[in-house]
Amino acid sequence: MADTKISALPASTVPLAGTEVLPIVQSSTTKQVSVANLTAGRSFNALGMTLTSTDAGAAAAPLLELYRDSATPAASDTLGEIEFNGEDSAGNKQAYGLIHASILSPTSTAEQGQLHFETATAGALTEKMIIGTTNLVVNEIGAVFNVRIEGDADANLFFTDATNDRIGVGTISPAQKLDVVGNVQSSGNVIFSTSGKGIQGTTTNNNADAGVVGEYVSSTVLTGSAVTINYGGSGVPVTSISLTAGDWDVTGWVGYNVGAASVVTYLIQGISTTNPGLTGETSNVFGGTASTTPQIPIPIQRVSIASTTTINLSSATGGSGTALTAYGTIRARRIR
Repeated sequence: MADTKISALPASTVPLAGTEVLPIVQSSTTKQVSVANLTAGRSFNALGMTLTSTDAGAAAAPLLELYRDSATPAASDTLGEIEFNGEDSAGNKQAYGLIHASILSPTSTAEQGQLHFETATAGALTEKMIIGTTNLVVNEIGAVFNVRIEGDADANLFFTDATNDRIGVGTISPAQKLDVVGNVQSSGNVIFSTSGKGIQGTTTNNNADAGVVGEYVSSTVLTGSAVTINYGGSGVPVTSISLTAGDWDVTGWVGYNVGAASVVTYLIQGISTTNPGLTGETSNVFGGTASTTPQIPIPIQRVSIASTTTINLSSATGGSGTALTAYGTIRARRIR
């Protein structure tokens, strides 16, 4: 029944008879058209309806328009709904999904609207998402409705745990308000707005990974393996560590085995990046001939390096007689 004006359609009877009759209203008069006589461009069948456009232009086509022609439009007016219904296991008609639009503001030239998406939960439609003018809101009603976003290789790239009000990145079982499985990078500062809050430390006796703030590196030479320190030298490494690029706090201590025939006029020990040599050293004067084993601490020294560097625990001494031997520990903690 192609190319027939609405006014030329046969008038309908009341009520409309049959199940394959499409009522059309024009100027308060109801017309009817047999569904079986619709052209291919407006076809119905047992599987659904197809709207076909053969227009070759750039304009949108075909067009399905839901137009609420109200003389008094107002905020919160529902403009139209698309319902998705089926049957439940008891044979009852059940709404499983719904999309509807509503007016936020009907003010001319400043109109605003939004789309609402609902799905069935426990037999009733509940709103899951709203697309508004300036935002997208998920779970506006505060239901137990989780959101999961998949990545290319991570099935739980982003997950909201509505039951516990938590967010997981790389996990569907977040243990804290924000739980991230993987590295976190920030180009800004981490700011704690509440007094007394900070970065929680480890709760076990493990070590920080290499390259991580808190990384600990140390080396110790025991007294039985003490290094000979000749008098008058510029400095001898007692032991050393290798530190990778970063900002470190380095400290240590040096112990001496002084023989009965030794006459010591001074002891110098410190942290050094040269060999031999001492930088940032501490000077401790020690004199006498009695056999003794002094142990001298070295204050914390900042070591900021751009590449992997050997850091020495060095010692120098002055005096005469039997040479001294030195032992001790150097330790470093990454602070940046």
